[in-house]
Amino acid sequence: MKKIFVTLLLLSGASSLFAAIDGKFGEGYEYKSLELNTAQKEHSMSLYGDSSVIFLRDGQVYIADVDTASTGLVNERAEESLTKLGIRGTVAYDKENSTIYYSLVEDDKNEWLYSSSLKEDGSWSKPERLVIDGLGKSRTGGTFLSNAGWGYVVKPEVIMQNPTMNGGRIYFSSASEDIEGGRGGKDIWYIESNGDNTWKYPVNAGDSVNTESNEDFAFFDADGTMYFASDRSNGKFSVFSASDSLAEEMPSPYNEFNNNYNLVVKESTPFSISDRGGNDDIFAWVKLPEPEPEPEPEPELEPIIIKFPWTFLLFEFDKYNVTDRYLREIEAMAIVMNNETPEGVHYVIEGHTDQRGSDAYNQKLSENRANTVRDHLIQQGVNPDLLEAIGYGESRPLFANPQNEDEFYQNRRVVVNMVNEKGEIVTSEMLEAERAAKIEAEKAAEAAESETPENNE
Repeated sequence: MKKIFVTLLLLSGASSLFAAIDGKFGEGYEYKSLELNTAQKEHSMSLYGDSSVIFLRDGQVYIADVDTASTGLVNERAEESLTKLGIRGTVAYDKENSTIYYSLVEDDKNEWLYSSSLKEDGSWSKPERLVIDGLGKSRTGGTFLSNAGWGYVVKPEVIMQNPTMNGGRIYFSSASEDIEGGRGGKDIWYIESNGDNTWKYPVNAGDSVNTESNEDFAFFDADGTMYFASDRSNGKFSVFSASDSLAEEMPSPYNEFNNNYNLVVKESTPFSISDRGGNDDIFAWVKLPEPEPEPEPEPELEPIIIKFPWTFLLFEFDKYNVTDRYLREIEAMAIVMNNETPEGVHYVIEGHTDQRGSDAYNQKLSENRANTVRDHLIQQGVNPDLLEAIGYGESRPLFANPQNEDEFYQNRRVVVNMVNEKGEIVTSEMLEAERAAKIEAEKAAEAAESETPENNE
C-alpha cells in the first residue's frame, strides 16, 4: 500500500478546522503513538458504530473503542467475522442500514467495492459486488452506456480503494485514468445511489480536492468537514487543511518528516496513521501524566541535647512499647553514651507507672518499660554493661494525687540517671561544673608559671 500523509480539507475555512480538532488539546497533551501499537503496521482506520474504530494489522481486522476522555483507544479485540470478509483498506459504515462497504481484490486489474450487511445472529452477509453505472460490464452487455442524454464508454477494469461515507454518498479513491474526468494521479470520487441497489457513475470530488498529484483516504467529520490525503506539496505526502478552493499545509504535529495519513475524527478528537516512529502506527493526542509535585523539604529538626538525668515520657496507658516520636531521643542518648561516658560511671534506667492498677501489675509494667529503653539503647550500640534497668512501679510518682490525664501521663515515665562508683547520681550540670573548674585551674597554673623569676628574666 502506498504510504501517504493526511490532507485535511475544510469546506468552511482552514483556520476553523484546526481549532475544531486541535483547540481542546493544549498543555499536558502530546500527539504520539498509542499503547496498542505493535511491531506490525497498524493501518486502514475507520470509524465504526457509535464509538469504535476498525483498523487492520497483519491481515487481521481489529476493533477498539474510542475513549475521548483519555483521547485513546481501549478494549482492542480481533474481529474474525470481519477478517473473513477479506477487507482491504478502510471501511465505509452505514449505521442506518447496518451495512459496510469495502474494497476486495479481484485480480491484478480490478479492486472493486463490495457490501455486507449485519445479520440477526451478529455475522455479516456474503460480500456483494456493487453495480456501478459505466464501470465493469454494462447492464446490456455492451461497452457504451447512455444516460440522461449523454454517454460514456464502460470501463471494465477499475481499482477502487479506501471507501468512506458522507450522507448517502460513498467516497473512494481511484487512479484518474481508470475513470473518465480524472485530474491526474490518484483522485477521490463519489457515487450516489440510483435507488434500486445500483449506483450512478462516479463523480470527481473536484479541483479543491484533486490535483495532478495523488489524493486518498477521504473522511468526513460529523460537521461536514472533509479530511483527505495528498502528496501535492513536494512529492511527499503532507497534512493539509483546505477551503473550497485553497489548500494549506498544516503545521506540526500533524506534519512531520514522515508519512502521516488516514485521519479520522470522533467528537473533535483526531486519530491518524504515521510512520514517524519507523513503523505505521496510530497516533492521537495523548494526555500526559500529571507531573509529580515537588516533595516538601524535610523540616530541619532541632538537635537533641541530652542531659542527665533524662526523663522519657514514652508510654501510653498500660503500654510499654516505645512510640516512634521518642526514638530520636533514644538515638541521641546512645550517641552520648557511646562517645562521652565519663570513666567510672554507669547508667540506671528507672521505670515508673501511674497509680492505676494493682501494685504487682504496676511493678511488672515498670520493669518492662525500663527494659524496653535499655533494649533500644543496646540496639544503638551501647555497651550492656553500662546499663542497669530497675522498675519502681507506682511507688515514685511525680504527682502523688494526679488531677488530670496529663499528670497521669507524666507519672508513666522512664528516667535515666548517671551513677558513679559510689552509687551517687551524677548530673550533667555537675560534670560541666567540674570541667569548667578544671579549665580555670589549668589557666591559673599557666598564668602562675608565666610569672616565675625564670620567665621574667
